[in-house]
Amino acid sequence: MNDIMQVNEVGKTMSSREIAELCGKEHRNVCRDIDTLNESYEQMGLLKVEQGYYTLQNTGNQQHRQFLLSKEQTIDLITGYRADIRIRINRRWQELEQQAQASSPVMPALPDFTNPADAAIAWAEEYKAKEAAQAEVIELKPKAEALARISSSKGATGIRDTAKAVGMRQNDFVAWCVDDTKPISRRFMYRDDRGVLNAYSHRTSAGLMTQKLQSFVGRDGRDRAEPRVRFTPAGVAKIAEMLEKERSREAELV
Repeated sequence: MNDIMQVNEVGKTMSSREIAELCGKEHRNVCRDIDTLNESYEQMGLLKVEQGYYTLQNTGNQQHRQFLLSKEQTIDLITGYRADIRIRINRRWQELEQQAQASSPVMPALPDFTNPADAAIAWAEEYKAKEAAQAEVIELKPKAEALARISSSKGATGIRDTAKAVGMRQNDFVAWCVDDTKPISRRFMYRDDRGVLNAYSHRTSAGLMTQKLQSFVGRDGRDRAEPRVRFTPAGVAKIAEMLEKERSREAELV
């Protein structure tokens, strides 16, 4: 295995050939999976897996392609489930590990419970900690439900499919996206002078939407071009999260 194990001490990587051997798969199939992973990386604006080449002994100078993967990329590759979801979950685990390393493992000193003042302070701090934990659960619930929404979404989707993914009728979804009673920062689309839907630039620059001109022949027989908006998986998740929060607030008011 030494001839296929490539680890860079500055930026540690693992070769696709080693992954193939460890997983008991053919190298060409691992390369195919990495190509698919790179497509997801490109859609999400992430750095692709670096491709390189190697030469087998006794085969002349014929080169074969291989990939060098970081730890994150290796986990993204071998973990099950859809690529965009598993990437986010793996990144979240990394954040949790970093937070755990940064936090001090030293146990705090116990208060003097024989002292009424110290006991009251300890009780108040425990109560605040529980409130903070409950608030965090309430905050994370819409995000978890939003991730569940995009489990049926592959790549960028049109308005109709996006509306279906977030559980809305198409007309209601469009009205929600263009609602001019909300600040522009919370809208996703607007209609131009011809009534055609366009994506806001702050949504496309954030990777939540895409917009391209689509050519077609009009009723008058002339060539026409109109913008066509689509929502990325990240955009579907963002919309689902916003809708879940709105519904939660409405339920509290009832």
